Amino acid sequence: MVTLTIDGQQIKVSKSATILDAAAEAGITIPVLCHAKKLLPYGACRVCLVEVEQMKGRLIPACTTPVTEGMVVTTLSPEIKKVRKTVLEFLLVNHVIDCPVCDKGGECDLQDLTYEYEVTTNRFKDAKFNLETDERNAFIERNMNRCVLCGKCVRVCDEIVAYGSYSFINRGFDTKVATAYDRGLDCEFCGQCVSMCPVGALLPRPFKFKARPWQLKEVDTVCGYCGNGCTVTLGVLDNKVETIRFNDKIGVNDGNLCVRGRFGYSFINAEDRLKRPLVRKNGRLEPATWSEAIDAVAAGFEKARAEKGIGILSGGRLTNEEYFYLGHLADKVLKTPHLDHSGGECYKGITQGLAETLGIQASTGTFPQVEECDAILAIRSDFYETHPVFGMVVNQAVKRHEAKLAIISDKKGKLTKLPGAKTLLTKPGTEVSVLNAMAHVLLSEGLAVTEGVTGVEALRAALADYAPQNIAAKTGVSAEGIEAAARNFAKGKNKAILLAYGMPYGAQARELGIAAANLAILAGVCECEKGGLYLCGEKANSQGAIDQGILPRSKGMGAQAMLQAAAEGNLSALYVIGEDPLLSYPDRAKVAAALDKVPFLVVQDLFLTDTAREADVILPAVSFAEKDGTFTNAERRVQRLRPGVKSPGEARTDLEIFSLLAARMKDSLVFTGPAAVFAEIAQSVPAYQGLSFGAIGPQGQVWGGERLAPKTRNLVPVKGAEPLAARFQMITGSALYHSGTLSVRAKGPLSALPEPYAEFCLEDAAELGIAEAQTVCIKGNGEELRLKAKLGKRLPRGVVFVPYHFGSAGVNRVYRGESAITIEVSK
Repeated sequence: MVTLTIDGQQIKVSKSATILDAAAEAGITIPVLCHAKKLLPYGACRVCLVEVEQMKGRLIPACTTPVTEGMVVTTLSPEIKKVRKTVLEFLLVNHVIDCPVCDKGGECDLQDLTYEYEVTTNRFKDAKFNLETDERNAFIERNMNRCVLCGKCVRVCDEIVAYGSYSFINRGFDTKVATAYDRGLDCEFCGQCVSMCPVGALLPRPFKFKARPWQLKEVDTVCGYCGNGCTVTLGVLDNKVETIRFNDKIGVNDGNLCVRGRFGYSFINAEDRLKRPLVRKNGRLEPATWSEAIDAVAAGFEKARAEKGIGILSGGRLTNEEYFYLGHLADKVLKTPHLDHSGGECYKGITQGLAETLGIQASTGTFPQVEECDAILAIRSDFYETHPVFGMVVNQAVKRHEAKLAIISDKKGKLTKLPGAKTLLTKPGTEVSVLNAMAHVLLSEGLAVTEGVTGVEALRAALADYAPQNIAAKTGVSAEGIEAAARNFAKGKNKAILLAYGMPYGAQARELGIAAANLAILAGVCECEKGGLYLCGEKANSQGAIDQGILPRSKGMGAQAMLQAAAEGNLSALYVIGEDPLLSYPDRAKVAAALDKVPFLVVQDLFLTDTAREADVILPAVSFAEKDGTFTNAERRVQRLRPGVKSPGEARTDLEIFSLLAARMKDSLVFTGPAAVFAEIAQSVPAYQGLSFGAIGPQGQVWGGERLAPKTRNLVPVKGAEPLAARFQMITGSALYHSGTLSVRAKGPLSALPEPYAEFCLEDAAELGIAEAQTVCIKGNGEELRLKAKLGKRLPRGVVFVPYHFGSAGVNRVYRGESAITIEVSK
């Protein structure tokens, strides 16, 4: 620690702190334009100049100057004020004065500083900038006439996002921030640059001219898309979410958001939201009162319960309180063991794989710890696509701390481009074999941690045929690459293994979880001070669904078994909540047969989905922005949702709907709201004991602590799948701009990626004579898809990638849960 004096106040701070950091800890404000807490110090704007007694005669920037013992600092004096005023005058020489029409008015740092320092006139004169405004994308307006060259957009795009859209071009008075070749902005559209810009040079186009900042009600809640659990601040006006506001003071994401979190909110305000219950009468869905709808549901379920039973299929975006009540509804009211979520296969890596090896069903570390890791293994390049903000933590680990990153994947992706990253490009479906080969290297070269570990010899024997030289041809990864990745990972002091799971990743989910856990045990990942094994769910509350037990009961059927039973006439009712199986589940034919044959179907959702159109009763639910409750993200962080807008029409929360149904079916258990249900969770769910609904603060509460210690360290042998022998194989998965099927109802993600596609490598496209955007025919599993071609350098030869988000693509007519599908391709 270092002791120094700032404005007469003596304080102690870390010796790594800057003067700006020290002043902030003391509650002293020093103005800044180019500084942001998550960016490296830059010192460009000189607005933060201060005086240090030991350095008389000159002013120094507070944001870049480290503290020293005994330092005496003055942050405001007549001389300092005069210099800051001069700096502001220089900034305004060429800066256009268009505050009345600039959307940044009212929250512009430059505007605030000119008012504070009374810059009413300017001694310096020059022509105002007259640069062309870039409005060529749907997300971000770039008006460089307002730019103050703080460099925050350049730095955040490089340091955090690792995309590098911006740079400084030209010199002297002609210097400006521009894209490559000064073209229109074409990037990930995460909006990080918008949140960093202190002036109106970068603005969110969807919010343009919608409102002034002081007119908005700000509500902090949790993003409803992926399992990263980012805090979002809703900007609400007239019961409508008009924008997502930047807030780096709370939440695990440090203000970072992806395109979905920042621009994917429009579905909340959609006109086609379900607003009234619908009941099928004479073959048609007709509007009904809640009383009529609940009566119909109760009567249908009572009949089904007396016959062949009820199956419940839930999505991954309900709150913990809703999941808990749903479990009670299944066990005590509907009395069915057939309960499942998210397709029933994808989460088995965590519920079965980790349970068999580590004795837990959750990630072992928290996200910020990964930034301090020096060795990271990402399984599937899709990890950045599914969890972009967690991917930004990986970016910082590599770019700032020189972490060694290895990726095991069937295609290249964003993480592949990071400095020094090594991609082990596998044949589709052979990731387990590569993980086994890495484990083989650790065991055979004496690099493995085996003390206190059970099953070592059994695994050693099972991996006898998984020497890197033996599986190189099978997986397509060189033996040298596998050996180097294993050795580098073993050498790391702090390590992390990352694996995402979701609807399109059902194949070998359990085996992947076990293989990843085996490697984590042998590499000592769980003993590290930082990092851990991370299994991250695709949906906002995938972990909460597991924690609250939305899984088949004893002798109960999982999702796929329920669909099969319904299709065969062995299930009398299906209750589908917050999911559209016809579009999102694999094997559409199987789902369609189940929905067609089941005698009674109830769907509870936000929209009239394809699945809902088949229902006998539709119950209108609400979005995350209209709910009170909690989500648990992939690092086990329990966070509060707060309603920002009222429910549309007569739509109700899932918790309210469950309560209505339970009361109608004579259930004696009554809860007064989310807080009461959470209190029951804290008593009934061991991991949540000690947590309090009212005590969940802005940073949330991590159940199990920052480091979740495994209950066991048990190695379990698993076999890798054999690669397909085919000229072309189709794989599916997530695209960066979308999450599940919900994001295709939001204007933002659709503006970035409006339609499905089939992605080919350039070599395959040349061989087939396929051009960009040309329609291609893909045949597989007896079905045929017609999609526009997208050409790139990510894929190996013979592999075709099709994202699964778009119902119009019909991907699940071909995809039936396999890791890869043999297909035929033609123009």
